[in-house]
Amino acid sequence: MSTIPGPAAPQYRRHALGLPAGSVRALLAFLMLAVLWLLALFANREPGETYALTQPLPLAFVYLQYVMILILAHFFAAHGNTIGKHVSPRSPLGLPSGTVRFLLLAGYLGLVAWLIYNRREFEQSPSGNLVLPLVLVSGFFIGFIVTKLVRAGSGDQLPFWFQDVQAWFALLAVLGLTIITIVYVFMLPSLQDPSLRESVRSGMPTVETIVAAVVGFYFGARS
Repeated sequence: MSTIPGPAAPQYRRHALGLPAGSVRALLAFLMLAVLWLLALFANREPGETYALTQPLPLAFVYLQYVMILILAHFFAAHGNTIGKHVSPRSPLGLPSGTVRFLLLAGYLGLVAWLIYNRREFEQSPSGNLVLPLVLVSGFFIGFIVTKLVRAGSGDQLPFWFQDVQAWFALLAVLGLTIITIVYVFMLPSLQDPSLRESVRSGMPTVETIVAAVVGFYFGARS
């Protein structure tokens, strides 16, 4: 009497910070979406307004859209590739399958609906200023290239320490971005000096774009 061995159990690799595949990307995506909601609801409020409804949205919001669109495109494309049951026994953040994608899509479509309903406009970018959008997009592609080179030099398996360092840098960057945004929307209007307030306001798109590029770098690295 012979026995036929069953299929071998899949051998899962360790992922960043020891979490299920896609968990760090899910955290980054949720925080980035929260930053966009903060800017949409509260940036450039007029005195007496609960929500910002009359003034154009800041350039920082416009530039962060590049990263958010890359994140959404990446997250949906990554399923079946770098996210899924074939690479990790659990879904991102340990949530039921499809939950992260549903929440991200619902949150972003809700943001779009809010903007359309309230007829929000956007600040105009200075003529010919392509540097900040290029920084954002370049972060994604640099992350992709650097990780491919490291993978090629380490036998097709990224070192655990390299994955964790990338994850921590990206998480710290998006936490910093969240703090910067909170300062921008809640503390900046209380500054008494108009020149200081305008100086901080004009520098925000550059600071937020550079920090967001680090987040883009991580998504490129996981593509």
